[in-house]
Amino acid sequence: MAQKWTAALEPKPVVGDNVLSASQETIFWQVNSDYLPEVNRLLREVARGDDTMRQRFIAAMTEPILKIIPYVSLYDRFFVPKTYTMQEDTLHPTETVINVAVESHPQAEVMFNQPNFLFTRPTYTTFQTGVKIPWGLLETAGWDLLGRQMNQVMWELTRKRDAKAKTTIDNAVPTSHKLTHTGGLVKATVDTVIRKSNEIGFPVTQAVINPGRLMEAQSWNWVMPTIPEDVARELINNLYYGNYGGINWFVNPNAVVNTIYFGGPPEMIGWHDQKGDERTDRDTDITKGEDIVAIRDRQHAYTVENDLSLWTVAIV
Repeated sequence: MAQKWTAALEPKPVVGDNVLSASQETIFWQVNSDYLPEVNRLLREVARGDDTMRQRFIAAMTEPILKIIPYVSLYDRFFVPKTYTMQEDTLHPTETVINVAVESHPQAEVMFNQPNFLFTRPTYTTFQTGVKIPWGLLETAGWDLLGRQMNQVMWELTRKRDAKAKTTIDNAVPTSHKLTHTGGLVKATVDTVIRKSNEIGFPVTQAVINPGRLMEAQSWNWVMPTIPEDVARELINNLYYGNYGGINWFVNPNAVVNTIYFGGPPEMIGWHDQKGDERTDRDTDITKGEDIVAIRDRQHAYTVENDLSLWTVAIV
């Protein structure tokens, strides 16, 4: 039952005058010739079996409906990834700001500056997860159950890593860079972030936002004497301008709804250090009749070196 039947079954599209308008309901399926003997053998067994066998056969060939949105890294984009071996001692140098020159009397002595560095050693943590697949469940649900479960645990690992990155950002954002607005996302608040970040020389270039929150931009009042054609087209199609303010708006439903995160380029913010390799171990428990898959992630550490590049807007 656990055979991957999508390899055995292949679509045979309808041909003729209506080929361009052929829908899923008008597509026939044919068996790949390489799998034909095996399929015929299985069908004979099912035909001789009872209703339970036929139900299990149908369940094994029916792909389950996905009820989860795949998770991708959201807040990791604010960090520069760096990989080290397990034996390396990770130290991040931060140059101290020195007084380069002073105003003085023409006959005053020179004041010399001495460059210096401060070093920080990040703290690493790791993540782990696993999945158990009972043999009876695998036989009933089919080949793709294990694949679906493996995908979901990997998405959850990504979610946990990203939560650590988000916590690092939350702790690093300066108090003066945390803006709050009531009622929704307004153009004036976004303009404030853009203006103030440019004033200090660290302009924001990217943002992480929930799509529902970004759609509030459709109520903005766009006052422009002449709107460029590409901007006007995007306003008509999307009801918002996705490149507004020169910012790359990264939109994902897994993003926090009530907070928008802004930042400059990753190389102006900090580091995502990684050590070691991911490890996957597999085993079988014959006593319980199940397959076991254990996943151990590599070690991760997030460090913000320049908090001036980070901004947040909280919607309350």
